[in-house]
Amino acid sequence: MVAFLDSLSVLILASAIALTAAKRINSYIRVFCLQSFLLFLATFSIGINSLFADGHFDILLLSIVIFMLKVIYIPNLLKNIYAKTAYKVEKDFFINIPSSIIICIFIIILTYFSLNSLEGLIDGHTRFYLVNSISVVLIGMFFMIARKKAIGQIVGFLVLENGMFTTAILSAHGMPVIVDLGILIDLLTAVMIMGVLVFRINERFDSIDINRLRNLRG
Repeated sequence: MVAFLDSLSVLILASAIALTAAKRINSYIRVFCLQSFLLFLATFSIGINSLFADGHFDILLLSIVIFMLKVIYIPNLLKNIYAKTAYKVEKDFFINIPSSIIICIFIIILTYFSLNSLEGLIDGHTRFYLVNSISVVLIGMFFMIARKKAIGQIVGFLVLENGMFTTAILSAHGMPVIVDLGILIDLLTAVMIMGVLVFRINERFDSIDINRLRNLRG
């Protein structure tokens, strides 16, 4: 199972990099859905192992919630938002795609060397998971900065949160289930609020470009 989790960890990071190379809003949603499915597989695998090894089913329950919320519900919610906005492709970025990919590589290298300095405090395998998952968090933050469209910033926030969950699941084999569920409920609430804001921005300005919010200043 270790090799399987290693592969999932790398694929989750690769999906975050792939996100920065996308420019179609629909591609953002698909990449997030794929990344969430990979997170579900990791959580489900650890949950099955925990069930048979210790008789605990909390991580397995969490994996089902992740699948229902992150793989099915939130992507469909984002698709509904996408369908009601006129803007389908981002053509104007704060940071262009080639530069974004280079910055992502720099983020991974910086994270690797930062965590490598903690040698002796954490074992090598945990450090491998941490490098990948913390890089996903930072890439999610960067994606929010690099994109002008509100949906792109929502997806960046969701990827950031996926990175945090990956850190907890792979590095620490999960947090208490009540904490995990509380975070997921907060996430759902935040996405719904941001979805409403996107509708309002689109109705007011016929665009989801956050730069248009400057027009609200008196």
